[in-house]
Amino acid sequence: MIIIAMTLYLPQHIAFLTSRAWFYYNGDETAKLAVKSAAKTTSTVLVEKVKETVVKGAAGASSVLSAGKEL
Repeated sequence: MIIIAMTLYLPQHIAFLTSRAWFYYNGDETAKLAVKSAAKTTSTVLVEKVKETVVKGAAGASSVLSAGKEL
């Protein structure tokens, strides 16, 4: 009976353990894709914010310089 159980269930068990080990080692593919997508979106947003800040800084540069003169 033990031999029958080993031949029927052991290969399935080993395959299941192997797939779990692969998952824990490599991670979830959908999670990796979500992180890459979020990073790409975040970098795009950051670039836009930097552009806005540079434009605002160029427009307000004279006020910054005048504030420095007052000090």
